[in-house]
Amino acid sequence: MRKSAFVLLFVSSLLALAWSKAPACTSVRIKTADNLVFYARTMEGEWTLRTVLGIVPRGTAYRGTLPDGSAKGVAWKNKYAFVGMFDFGMPLASDGMNEKGLVVGQLFLPGYAGYEPFEASRAGKTLAQYEFGTWLLSTFGSVAEVRKGYRQVRVCQGPSDTAGPLPLHYVIHDPTGDCVVIEFTPGKVTLYENPLGVMTNSPTFDWLLTNLDNYINLSVDNVPRKTLKGVTLKQFGEGSGLYGLPGDYSPPSRFVRMVALSQAALPAKGADAGLNQAITILDDVDIPLGAVRGFEGKEARFDKTIWSVVADTARLRYYYRSMDNKNWRYVDLAKAFAGARGIQSIPVFIPVDYPDTTAQATPMQN
Repeated sequence: MRKSAFVLLFVSSLLALAWSKAPACTSVRIKTADNLVFYARTMEGEWTLRTVLGIVPRGTAYRGTLPDGSAKGVAWKNKYAFVGMFDFGMPLASDGMNEKGLVVGQLFLPGYAGYEPFEASRAGKTLAQYEFGTWLLSTFGSVAEVRKGYRQVRVCQGPSDTAGPLPLHYVIHDPTGDCVVIEFTPGKVTLYENPLGVMTNSPTFDWLLTNLDNYINLSVDNVPRKTLKGVTLKQFGEGSGLYGLPGDYSPPSRFVRMVALSQAALPAKGADAGLNQAITILDDVDIPLGAVRGFEGKEARFDKTIWSVVADTARLRYYYRSMDNKNWRYVDLAKAFAGARGIQSIPVFIPVDYPDTTAQATPMQN
């Protein structure tokens, strides 16, 4: 099957699931005391994705998709090789890291995203919103380069079916700790500086930052005793620090929680300790099956954490796990790219007793 046919299948499948279900995504940056940078991210939803981990070598050819579904948009070849999570087994990454340590995450922005109007005269510079993250990963080596060059393409609404558009915004990190968020909203394209390194879903990023003002009194210190007219009030036990931190799974609450935990955690030192800290903090947004649910008629539907990733930007390792296997596995980017011949894939959803730390990559059909 040709790549353009794969892309159309990807779009129709993802649209049918993503719009009405409003999936949850969370990402957070962890920086160690010795300035190593880790990016951690989850993907949640009611459904099960056909995700593979893809390995995309330099020189891989892509062509942007126009709103009518034709593959006549911007043509490009990978300047940088990258690995990423390919939902529905497609050559378009929902999340990934390239050989320079640049990380791009596509997160959902339902109710707020709106893309640039299509102009036939600029078709040769156009791609669909679900291709933008892949273009960033394969084109730029740092966040500074992204700032200068992200407007080289025109990002339009890709083909839609009756399920509606696929609402995305984009978070970009690099090994220096630099981070930006790019959002397309109706009539506006905004690049936000993101010094806190956290991203979730709706509302837009500026609102999520403003909402932090509601938690200005949060403190990491355990609550001290107070005496009222001879009556002593005291905490029941240790753990009263960060009292009032929201614990639900809504995007604003997850944003506040990730900011608080990533800023309060004592900086780890070294790559292994940094990895452990990133995993520990990310675990706080892992959704147990049944904790968040909805109904279609009388049928209950349950949100769950479908997959999680951690990008080690110093050692260039991309760690991943799935809802059916909580053991972390990883791909060493240098080794993966050295042997890659065309786009390769590694299974993500495999039994928990799978024997290897890393899996054998197999070619994907283009």
